[in-house]
Amino acid sequence: MYKLFYNVSVISRCGSCTHVVANCLDHLSPNRKKSIDKFQIPVVTTNYIFKCCEEKNLLNVQEYTSAETILHKQSKDNAVLLICCTFLQQVKRKKKELIFSSTSEVALRSFGFFMKNLQKVGFLLQKKLPAAVKLLASEKLQKLLLEEALSSSIISQEVGVFVELIWTAAHGCLNEVLSCPIDRISPNDVSMAEGVLHRARKAMENSCSFFDLNIIMSEFFRIIPHKCIAEPSINMRTISQKQDLCQLIRDIVNVSESTFWSRTPSSLAKYRALRCSIEHIEPETEEYFNLTELLRPHQDIFYLIRVDEMLDFQRKLDNVQLLFHASSLSKFVGILSRGLLLTDIGNLGSGIYFSNDIRTAMKYSSPNEIDGTYILVVCEVALGLCKHNQKDCTLTSAPGEYHSVHGVRNTPQKPTEFEDDEFVVYNTNQIQMKYVVQFCVDENDINIYEPQVNLTGEEVIPYDNKEHINPLLGVTAGLQDSSGNQIPLESVHIKGRMVDLLAQVVVFQTYTNHSSTPIEAKYVFPLDETAAVCGFEAFINGKHVIGEVKEKEEARQEYQQAIREGHGAYLMDQDAPDVFTISVGNLPPEATVLIKITYITELSVNFGLISFRLPGSVAPWQQSKALNEKTQVEGFMLDMSVEMPYEIQEIWSETHNIDLKKTECKAVIRTKEGSSLGSDGFSLSVRVYELYLPRMWVEKHPDKESQACMLVFCPAFDSNSLPEGSEVLILLDNSNSMKGSKLQEAKRIAVLALEALECKTNVIMFGTVSSAFFQDFIPELEGTSELMGNTDLWRPLRNLSLLPPSKGLRNILLISDGHIQNEGLTLRLVTENVCHTRVFTCGIGSTANRHMLRTLAHSGGGAYEFFDTKTKYTWKDKIASQVKRMASPACTSVSVKWQQFNQHNPKPIQAPAQLHSLFSENQLLLYGFVPHCTQATLYGKISNQEIETMVSTTELQKTKGTMLHKLTARALIRDYEEGILHADGIEHEAKKSELKPFIISLSKEYSIVTQYTSFIAVEKRDVDEQQDFSKTNITELISQEDIDCLPYLGWEQDLKAASIFSEVFKIINL
Repeated sequence: MYKLFYNVSVISRCGSCTHVVANCLDHLSPNRKKSIDKFQIPVVTTNYIFKCCEEKNLLNVQEYTSAETILHKQSKDNAVLLICCTFLQQVKRKKKELIFSSTSEVALRSFGFFMKNLQKVGFLLQKKLPAAVKLLASEKLQKLLLEEALSSSIISQEVGVFVELIWTAAHGCLNEVLSCPIDRISPNDVSMAEGVLHRARKAMENSCSFFDLNIIMSEFFRIIPHKCIAEPSINMRTISQKQDLCQLIRDIVNVSESTFWSRTPSSLAKYRALRCSIEHIEPETEEYFNLTELLRPHQDIFYLIRVDEMLDFQRKLDNVQLLFHASSLSKFVGILSRGLLLTDIGNLGSGIYFSNDIRTAMKYSSPNEIDGTYILVVCEVALGLCKHNQKDCTLTSAPGEYHSVHGVRNTPQKPTEFEDDEFVVYNTNQIQMKYVVQFCVDENDINIYEPQVNLTGEEVIPYDNKEHINPLLGVTAGLQDSSGNQIPLESVHIKGRMVDLLAQVVVFQTYTNHSSTPIEAKYVFPLDETAAVCGFEAFINGKHVIGEVKEKEEARQEYQQAIREGHGAYLMDQDAPDVFTISVGNLPPEATVLIKITYITELSVNFGLISFRLPGSVAPWQQSKALNEKTQVEGFMLDMSVEMPYEIQEIWSETHNIDLKKTECKAVIRTKEGSSLGSDGFSLSVRVYELYLPRMWVEKHPDKESQACMLVFCPAFDSNSLPEGSEVLILLDNSNSMKGSKLQEAKRIAVLALEALECKTNVIMFGTVSSAFFQDFIPELEGTSELMGNTDLWRPLRNLSLLPPSKGLRNILLISDGHIQNEGLTLRLVTENVCHTRVFTCGIGSTANRHMLRTLAHSGGGAYEFFDTKTKYTWKDKIASQVKRMASPACTSVSVKWQQFNQHNPKPIQAPAQLHSLFSENQLLLYGFVPHCTQATLYGKISNQEIETMVSTTELQKTKGTMLHKLTARALIRDYEEGILHADGIEHEAKKSELKPFIISLSKEYSIVTQYTSFIAVEKRDVDEQQDFSKTNITELISQEDIDCLPYLGWEQDLKAASIFSEVFKIINL
């Protein structure tokens, strides 16, 4: 191999130097001449190289020695020349065979046939290429080979010591600052902290008060616990330092995925976690001599290759120079694993800074405390057109047609503002790190550092194959004492109201403490995951206690104080998406308590029917454990009103006999006397004329000047508009972050998808590398598999983008926890290929990065579903929804404009803030607090054709009350917790931090329990108070909740429980 540095080159074989190529002997350095004399290495001209190539033989060197100067022949751009001389025997020359294909599918088949034909004539398929042959490979193939090599490399002792050095420095820096172990901080915590810092920076720019700034920063210290929180002052420098800390934590957390978050990973595991190739350059080599001319002595030099930079480096810009970049040792884990980042601010703005003088670079570093050496990187920097610039801290890109800027060093001949030469680029694709240099100023400053280096040891990870147990299976619903024994439920009354696709339900439940002692009871209230509690009241011994929402800690303190003082107290938290827990303190003997809970929910549309379902868990009747039979008389009644935007064609219950009265658009139903509520619950189905027409509802608040709006879109696209030849690929995350039950659950989801899909499907399991198999290999998918390193989703996405489908759409179903590496490149690949590839995401795991998964689906024109392990019974339906969407055309780039006729009205507040793609028969409910608005317009694209739909309210869809206000508040809260507030992750978290007070105020005003709030109610009891043990008048209390919107109509007689429509619906379900 021949490597040309400037005008001198070296020929090596098996690591030994055999020839030196020099067009002028004067260009040889003293060190090089000394080495030539010592080892008697011949020095030849470039003519010798070309003659050897022509003759295909190694010629005598006597005629080609360097005896003359030929400077006029040197390359003006000092390009690097790579030549591979390989001696081949018994080779027949043959013309190149070019195979042209009309589509990517034909190209793949042709490649397969060509490989089979080669094997038929005796060629052997090699899994690994010989080292010499790799040099003949194309640049892209060499990059792919390097990617594969990174996962199986064996490192040298010198590299192992260097890796241990930078890891020790990174962890040491964090241990000095953090008050908790690094493995207790999740990637989501880092994102939240970065969002808070972004908000603090904006607050400083807007000159907010020191008090407000302290409140913001206290949130940061809560998320990232510090040993010492006290700061002398909060300024831009403090915020920048904390942003650097967050970046360091993120770097360590990200690379820790490759080591399974082990506290004692092997040196090899740490090396692989860096995701780059590091080779030690021996001091005897010519490459080492070349670099020592630029650098100080007493150094270790490592050759560095990062695959990401190889792929993106813009060498075509020309003016490529070797420049220096130095930083503190603790940052090098991040620098090597993800590359150099744009700085916050500098003399030439926010860019990446370099120097052409090592002394200048040293000013940005310091000797590390471990071994006393400096560390810097030598980079190839594509400066392109470089502008000599004055100081300008506002720059975020090179001005005009320039690609970089240069702050020229101040000299007596040319005075400038710069102490040293500064080169700045503003795009990471103009940088390719080539060398890492470890050096010292004085040998006496070096400390002995001899870490334990494990060069080949692999981490032995016990495989967790336990089936995740659904915690809801062990939940006992209803009122219980402190020992978990059920208190008998005496009756259940339901009052409900359906409005279009919304419902408000009031549940009355009556209990009596028949024991002789007071008890502190707990009530568990399971609900559907789409429901949200918005009211809590208790009636006990003639007293009416109303719950109010307060911040969680305040509510807990009030509850504990009330219990200590002997008062009655009720506290309700949302423990899970579908479980609400109420603590009922000090229930006296023989006391009757009526609990009233109000919740709101969205309804589903199935087969053109609006369906309301009440779970059987709202009536947890006691059963005999021995006979599994009910041991108490059930009292169940349900009354519900129905209001629809269009004609009600049919209404019925599959589970109960009901009475009915109705007009064209309104109805009232009730269960017949003697009804009971079993484990199947209660269901009601409504068929509405023109259900898929868009519509708008408006609600005026009864007590204040406020208007809540809801837009309903239920599109029904023509399924024939989906192009033929569409395909489905399942991308299954098999990275280290999926270790244990998460991977097993992900595989289960993949199997459900394969069973639901009717087309041929490929499954790609990915990590740092990827492997693919077909739908027929479900047993292999369900079996145990080795974890595959980092979550490099961009790799399979990039490979798929190289061969897009020639017709139809490619639908990707991604099953992952969302903690992906290289987020920017991944999103870019998704966005660039959205015209032919849609991405549907399935989130798994309690710590899933939901924002990233939603963003991927949003950018990829797909949809997102989260698979909660506590609600596995919904998984099949969620997979069915994703499969149905993949088989449907979509309306993408969806946006809505609210038509406000008063320009001075407040800006609309809507949820969801970012609208996802619309699919056939998948409804979109868009909520908003929009004053003086009765009209809105939906914009979108179907098959690259822009559409525009205007919708307005009718008098039937204008109401007065608080139901829609509560649902709007609940939608804003849900969008805050789960939605996309901004495409950029840091901006998203900053917006969340900024909106937190607003969300808490919504929670308090509309009684919607959130992660920050709880219901609290206190019943004051005097010591001398005579308790009234007479039963509460349950009937009177329930009758006060009037839902009858048709009081002037009588009940229809002999109404059957099910019509022809319900029978058809049952057949469809079967």
